Amino acid sequence: MSEEQFESDLTVLVTGFSVCPFCPQSLFSGSNWPGISRHQTNPSFEIIKLLPAKLSHKGLTIRIITHATPLKAEYHWLLTTIPPILEENQPDIVLHIGLAVERNYFAIEKGAPREGYQQYPDVSRKVFTKAEGKKAWGKSPDRLESSIDFEDVVSRWKKSVQKSVDVRGSDDVGTYVCGFVYYLSLEHFWKRGDGEAKVVFFHAPLLKGEKELMEGKEITIGLIGAIAEKCMTSP
Repeated sequence: MSEEQFESDLTVLVTGFSVCPFCPQSLFSGSNWPGISRHQTNPSFEIIKLLPAKLSHKGLTIRIITHATPLKAEYHWLLTTIPPILEENQPDIVLHIGLAVERNYFAIEKGAPREGYQQYPDVSRKVFTKAEGKKAWGKSPDRLESSIDFEDVVSRWKKSVQKSVDVRGSDDVGTYVCGFVYYLSLEHFWKRGDGEAKVVFFHAPLLKGEKELMEGKEITIGLIGAIAEKCMTSP
């Protein structure tokens, strides 16, 4: 994690995932299971390595903390690792980035389900059963959503990128590790009881080469700015 310290209006924690050499390729609603996705790098982590530690946006000073190592695509590892990361950094905003292999656009996800993670084995060939979910999350809601004004952020984000770039809002995070880490972080803040869960999950397509990754970086910076701007202008 970045050790640079400075006065800022907001702190944003950003995470990306490690390579998943045998992840299921279709995890979204309406999709069948066409096979296995094999790729050498995960652009979600490649993007965060390019992010600056400090961002100035419309008079705001934003500190960006990028988690130094990629998140493992393992349910049980995420369950024990994510809460300490959130507690240690105490971010104002959390942005998790993941890979959507079958998409050709960038999208932020509205929320995540509590169940369904027993369907697809993770990189350790394990699932997260319903019984494990009940033990971990007790009587937490069946679904949780970001407390950030979703439609407003999407609108601001679209204005920050070139018209040719396809950025969208989505409500289909899936029931693999992307949905799992999103629910896990949302539930962490939900338990505080103050209604604030400033967590966003961002799906990037499979970017290849330096040019596409640099574009991904700028799109991510635009998203961080849009989220920060909305959070600072909300009553």
